[in-house]
Amino acid sequence: MNEPVIRARDLAFSYDGSPVLEGVNLEIERGDFVSIIGPNGGGKTTLLKLVLGLLQPQAGDLTVFGQAPVAARRRIGYMPQHVQLDASFPVTALDVVLTGRLASAFPAGPFRRADRQAAERALSDVEAFDLRGRPFFALSGGQRQRVLIARALVSGPELILLDEPTASLDPRVQDDLYELLRVLKPG
Repeated sequence: MNEPVIRARDLAFSYDGSPVLEGVNLEIERGDFVSIIGPNGGGKTTLLKLVLGLLQPQAGDLTVFGQAPVAARRRIGYMPQHVQLDASFPVTALDVVLTGRLASAFPAGPFRRADRQAAERALSDVEAFDLRGRPFFALSGGQRQRVLIARALVSGPELILLDEPTASLDPRVQDDLYELLRVLKPG
């Protein structure tokens, strides 16, 4: 029997003694397309951070690809809810996508040609290749989301986690984004 991609059993997490997640049980199989919905402050981002190994469960068990989340991190592409970039920093869409390749870059050197090619492919896959040289902060909300999804895809992950991918997008752009995700889903 194949191991679920994500398995949680009685998972719990609190911030400063205030429970955010309690008794979470779930199994997500390879190929599943899952949305986690709930109110603001309901623990959605916390759950993603636990899956990424950025936080440690305070109770229960959590595995990703059958191993501890931190050990599986390189197999995951992640788009955070909020991007922490200085708006005055001169970074292009291509530069943002390349940050998704940092694990494969030389520790003290520039990105390789293969990294740039992978970033351009990812931008093409999300229909944003023409944005590659544009300043990231000059892009519309929908264009930024596409660039950030390309960043999550550029490392060739087996699992993609998108935190609030439609936040601040108008309904037409949300529909475009859902269609893009449907097209990108393997199988």
